Amino acid sequence: MQYFGRKLLFGFMLSIFLAVSLFGVGFPVNAANGSVEITVSVRGVYMYVDPNRSYDVELPGIADLANNGISAGDTILITFEGSVDNYGGSDYHSIEDLIGVFSSSNELLSVTEVDRVPGAINAGDDYTTSQTHFSQETTDIPEDFLITPSTGFTIQVPQNAKYLFISMLDSWYPDNTSPNQITVTIEKQENQTNGFPLEYILAIVIIAAILLIILFFVLKRRKKETEE
Repeated sequence: MQYFGRKLLFGFMLSIFLAVSLFGVGFPVNAANGSVEITVSVRGVYMYVDPNRSYDVELPGIADLANNGISAGDTILITFEGSVDNYGGSDYHSIEDLIGVFSSSNELLSVTEVDRVPGAINAGDDYTTSQTHFSQETTDIPEDFLITPSTGFTIQVPQNAKYLFISMLDSWYPDNTSPNQITVTIEKQENQTNGFPLEYILAIVIIAAILLIILFFVLKRRKKETEE
C-alpha cells in the first residue's frame, strides 16, 4: 500500500508539472478589474514649458494606478480618443499619439523645471520630445515613452510606479483647442496561459487531485476486502 501511495503521489506531482509546462507561457488579456479612466486636456502637459509663454498651459492627466488595482509588474493596455486643432481653430483631427511617464508620486513641479515629475520612473522605449516652439529649449526627459496607437498600447508597470502622467504630444500648447477632452482608459491585463484561462487550469488540477484521493481510498478499501 505504501508503494501504491507513493505512485499516486508521483502521478499527482507529474500532472501538476505537465499542466505548468504545457500552459505556463502567459500573454495579456482583458481584465475584469484593475482599470481607470481619466481625461486629458489638449493643453495639459507634464514637460517643461517656456516660462515666458506658459499662459493657458494646464495640468496633465494623472492616473492613480495604485488605488485602482494596478501595481508594479502588471501589464496595462492604454486606449484613448480625442481630437484637436493645434492652431486655435475648429479644424479638428483625431489624436493618434500621447506621451506618458510613470511616477512614484503625483507631484508635479513648476513649468520652469525640465524635470517637472520628480518621481519619474523609466519604462518602455525612450522617446525624445521636441524643443519648445519659440525658444527652442529642451523638454526631453529620459523616462517618458510614446503611447500609440490610440486603439491599444501595452506596457509593463515598472517597480515603485503608482501614478501615470499623460500629455498630448506638442511643442506649443496654449493654442490647442478641442470640442472635448481626451478620454484615456487604462486596463490591467490578466495573465492567461496559452489561450487557456489560468483559473481553468487550477480547477483541472484540483479536480485531478480529488479524483486521485478518491481512487486511493477506493483501491485501499478493495485491498482490505480482498485480504478479508
